[in-house]
Amino acid sequence: MKYLKRFNEELKSSTYNSASRKLTKLGHTDRAAELKNWAQETERREEMIKWKEQLQAYSPFGIYKINVVNPESGEMFTADFALDVNFDELAFEDSFEYEKQKDPNNINDVSLSFFIGLIPTSEEVLKKCEEVMPESEFGNGMFWGMFCGVDFKVENAQVVIEKFNLDNYDENLSGEISFADRASAGKFKNLLKSIFNNPDLNYPSGYTDVDSIYQKLEQVILIQQGFSSDYGFELKNVADFINTQSPNEMYKTI
Repeated sequence: MKYLKRFNEELKSSTYNSASRKLTKLGHTDRAAELKNWAQETERREEMIKWKEQLQAYSPFGIYKINVVNPESGEMFTADFALDVNFDELAFEDSFEYEKQKDPNNINDVSLSFFIGLIPTSEEVLKKCEEVMPESEFGNGMFWGMFCGVDFKVENAQVVIEKFNLDNYDENLSGEISFADRASAGKFKNLLKSIFNNPDLNYPSGYTDVDSIYQKLEQVILIQQGFSSDYGFELKNVADFINTQSPNEMYKTI
């Protein structure tokens, strides 16, 4: 394994996995197994590096108490997480463009959707997630935990916001996820409001073409999909709607 360690800083886990598969095809099973094990160790180091980067990027926007419940085993815990609120650009564009083709002035069943990543605040919390979550997937330095969306329609060329949704991302993967107290729910509500009405928030976008999520929302909703020119719509309209939602409906105790 000394030979492998020399290349630890240069090769990615995917390179080791690729080499392992090639050796397996050649019948060198022992060597392939060594490479596969090393690939797993390398992948874990890569995950930990990415997790620390994510925590540094998102923790300035708040730490939230989150419940994690395994619906099958009944195991549960409550811990502190930072949140990665990620705009589902493609789902919005696809559904809106499809509905718009029917009648651009009267559109139903469209949502602004966001996936919420849970970023553990410590290695202890990270390990607890891996132990309790049904099929934990620790990708990109976080666990996908929740989904939230704002449902709207276009009626007589006016955007009408109808409903706010907050739910699990996937019970079979992460389990049942919820905010653990009113303070965390209220903090999350304020974060969403700021994402839509504060251009200077600088909340990361997760995209390479823009720096902040506000810029991405502005680019996709107002400009590319014409909400500003066609309907006189502003992102602040979403913030005002979110402001009407009660934090009492966004958390539960376990």
